[in-house]
Amino acid sequence: MLNSDIRKILSIAAPAALNQLLDMLQVLIDMIFVGRISPTAVASVGLSMNLIGTLYSIIGVFSVGVNALVARFFGAKELENISKVVTTAILFSFLVSIPITLIVFFFSYDFFELFGGNKDIAEVGSSYMKIVSVSIPFLFIGAVLISTSNGFGDTKTPLFIGIMGNILNTFLDYVLIFGKFGFPELGVKGAAIATTTAYIFEIVIYIFLIVFKKIFTLSKKIDINMAKRLFRIGIPAGFERFIIHGSFMVFIWIISMYGTYILAGYQIGLRVEGLAFMSGFGFSIAAMTLVGQSLGAGKPDEAYKYGIKTSLVAGFLMQFIGVLMFLYPEFFVSIFTNDKKTIKEASIYLQVVAISQFPLAVDFVLSGALRGAGATKLSLIINTGSLWIFRLIPSLIVTFYFKNILLVYFIMIVETYLKGLLIWYIFKKGKWKEVRV
Repeated sequence: MLNSDIRKILSIAAPAALNQLLDMLQVLIDMIFVGRISPTAVASVGLSMNLIGTLYSIIGVFSVGVNALVARFFGAKELENISKVVTTAILFSFLVSIPITLIVFFFSYDFFELFGGNKDIAEVGSSYMKIVSVSIPFLFIGAVLISTSNGFGDTKTPLFIGIMGNILNTFLDYVLIFGKFGFPELGVKGAAIATTTAYIFEIVIYIFLIVFKKIFTLSKKIDINMAKRLFRIGIPAGFERFIIHGSFMVFIWIISMYGTYILAGYQIGLRVEGLAFMSGFGFSIAAMTLVGQSLGAGKPDEAYKYGIKTSLVAGFLMQFIGVLMFLYPEFFVSIFTNDKKTIKEASIYLQVVAISQFPLAVDFVLSGALRGAGATKLSLIINTGSLWIFRLIPSLIVTFYFKNILLVYFIMIVETYLKGLLIWYIFKKGKWKEVRV
C-alpha cells in the first residue's frame, strides 16, 4: 500500500506527467510523420521545437509566477487573490506575446541559418515557424490557465484538454503532411498547420470551461500590486529558462558542427529521452504545487518532506525508463526515422544519456520545489551556472581541439550529476523556506 503522501504526490504528478507527455507527444507525432520525408526535414522541425522551447522560457515568467502564487493563495484560502493574479497574468501575457510573435515571424530564417548549418534547413524550418507563430499568443494565455489549474492541484483538466488537442493534431498531421482525404500534400508546412490548429483548439476549450463551467473565476480589474508580485517571482524563473534554452541552442550549434546526421540523431534522441524527462516535469509541477500550498498553509516542514519524496519517486521512475532506453535504443529511434545513419547516431546518444536519468529527475523536481517556494533566483543561479561552467565551455573546448562527439556527450552526463548533487544539497539546507512572495 502506498502511504498518503505518495498517493497525494501521484494524484497531482500523474496527470501532470501525462499532460507533459502529451505535449511531447504532439511534437513526437510531428517528428514521426516528418521523419518519413528527409533528414533535413527532421533537423528543421527539431530545431523548430528548440525555438519553441526558448519561447516557453519567456512564457515561464507567467506560468511559474502564477503557479507559485495560486498555490500559496490556495493553501492560505485567499480565493479573491487567486482571481486577481489570474486576470492580471492573462492581460500581461497577451501584451508580451505580440512583439514576440512578430519577431519569430520575420526573423525565423536567420535563426535556422545560424543553428541549422545550411540553407536547406533554414528554408524548411522558417516556413514551419512562420505558420506556428500564429499560435504564440494562445500559448502565452494557455500557460496562465494551465498553471492556475496546477496551482489548485487540478492537473486532470489540463490532461483532458491535452488529449483532445493531441487527437486533433494527429489527424491533421496525417491529412495535411501526406495529402489525404482530398487535401493537398503540404509536407512540413502541413505539420505546422496541424500543430498551430491544435494549440488554438486547446485554448478555446479552456475558455469554454471558464465561461460556462466556472472552473475558476476572473476578477473585473487589473491589480498592479499583484502584477509586481507575479513578476518578482516569474522574471527570475523566465530568465533562468531563457538562459537555459539559449544555452541549449549553443549546445545544438556545437552538435551541428559534427554534421547533419549527428544533428538529426541528436534531435531524435532528445525526443525519445523526452519520454523520460517529461514524467520528471510532471513531478516538478507536483513539487511546485505541494511546496507552495504547504508554505501557504504555514507548514514548511511538510513542504520539505514533499520536495524530497517527490524527487525520489521521480528519480526511480526516470531511471527505469533510462534502462529501457539503454537496452533498446534502436527500437525507440526507428519509430521516428528509417534512415540507418540517423538511427545509429540517435542510438549512441540514448545509450549515453540513459545512465544519468536519476540525477536529472532530482534536478527537475527540486528546481520545481524551489520555484514553488518563490526561490526562483536560487534556481536561476544553480541551473545556469552549472550549464555554462560544467557543460558548454568544456564542450566547446573538446569540439575545437578533439572533434569527438562522445566526449561532448560524456561532459553532458558529468554536468547532470554535478547539478543534481548541488541542488539536493541546497534544498536540504532549507534556506528557501524563508522566502517571501
